[in-house]
Amino acid sequence: MKKSGLRRNLCGQVVHDLGQRILAGQWEPGTALPQEVSLCESMGVSRTVIREAIKSLAAKGLVESKAKRGTIVQPPNCWNYLDPEVLAWQTRADGDGKLLSYLTEFRQTIEPAAASFAATRGSDEHLDHIKEAFEQMERSTEDVEAFLAADTEFHTSILRATGNPFFAPVANLISVALQGSLRVTNRQPSDNRVSIPVHEKVMKAIIERKPRAARAAMKAHLDEAAERIAASTEQP
Repeated sequence: MKKSGLRRNLCGQVVHDLGQRILAGQWEPGTALPQEVSLCESMGVSRTVIREAIKSLAAKGLVESKAKRGTIVQPPNCWNYLDPEVLAWQTRADGDGKLLSYLTEFRQTIEPAAASFAATRGSDEHLDHIKEAFEQMERSTEDVEAFLAADTEFHTSILRATGNPFFAPVANLISVALQGSLRVTNRQPSDNRVSIPVHEKVMKAIIERKPRAARAAMKAHLDEAAERIAASTEQP
């Protein structure tokens, strides 16, 4: 059991290392990773660990094993961006802010509908969680990290309140997008205080079960956030 656990831990480390290097562009799409023997020597692990790591990377869409060619790096359109690790690696490699822009577009598409569904379908318990997250935001305006955590909980609570199981897999993506956004737009406590009223409009519309108002409030909030992100990252 100990050996099995150690191997899984080593495998996770190798997956993390190779994944980050692929997304950072160390190996271009269409090129092959170093051979197993070379990877074993450079990373100090066994062939079994390397093979398990390659399988994991293949499941994430980053590589594909091909006969006589080896392990080939796949183009970005094959990568599973909903995979938490892939998303985290891509975020770290996002030097020009383009990924954050794409994530914000995704949020603008998904979250207004989620707010509307939450107002219609959310249980009383779900709505209580949304309200509690908002109240935690109010209490945390002077603490940038605590505010980020409360804001993330606010938005993911809305996704859970939709009652639609297909919203659950995107909660992590929304969380990463929100964290990236807030680190750009909410660097000071004063930024947090400014964002409280717009979140309150969303919260009240959902609590009062007004789906159209909830959709409109969330859209206005995200449109404003997109403008601030574009200004901060000098995106057109």
